Amino acid sequence: MRNAFIVAIIGHVLMVALTPKITYKPFVLREEYLEAVDLPTSFDLPPPPKEVAAPVVPIEAAEGEEADADAGDIAPTSFENLDALPPPPPPSETAQEFYAFDEAPVLIKFVNPKYPDLARQAGIEGTVLLNVLVGIDGKVIQVSVIQSDVTPAMEKSAGEAAKQFLFKPAKQRTVAVKARVAIPIRFKLHGG
Repeated sequence: MRNAFIVAIIGHVLMVALTPKITYKPFVLREEYLEAVDLPTSFDLPPPPKEVAAPVVPIEAAEGEEADADAGDIAPTSFENLDALPPPPPPSETAQEFYAFDEAPVLIKFVNPKYPDLARQAGIEGTVLLNVLVGIDGKVIQVSVIQSDVTPAMEKSAGEAAKQFLFKPAKQRTVAVKARVAIPIRFKLHGG
């Protein structure tokens, strides 16, 4: 214990002896120049937006009062002669059936579309987004174009290739069901 105490005292004496002297220098504030910028005294403000007139709201006449003759912009309604009305428009052909599923179909076989020769020679590139109806067996039932920035020949080629795709069918719980999926087909020239 005594030897450790002596070694500690010698170590402290050596540290004090070998430590360089600390000199204090007064702090001098550097002079920095700030430049004041004159701001314009007036600003050009844009004119306020024009006021929009409030729409005229028809007010129902109270009992005993007559309605204004000008207030009746709507033609009188009559349930007579209903047979003379035009027929309703036909249903839209773009309406599609809705297929619910828990697991989406998974593409397991992709077929590259044939690049049309004229499109290749013209250097046309782009994408066709296809709407593909997948059956319960995983085969493609129907293909239609959702969006395209290529030629009709390229769209047709993409559709023909998509008809050869094979999917793992969609599932509703544990049962395979039909499903619609969007598949992008990219036409890109390589080496150009």
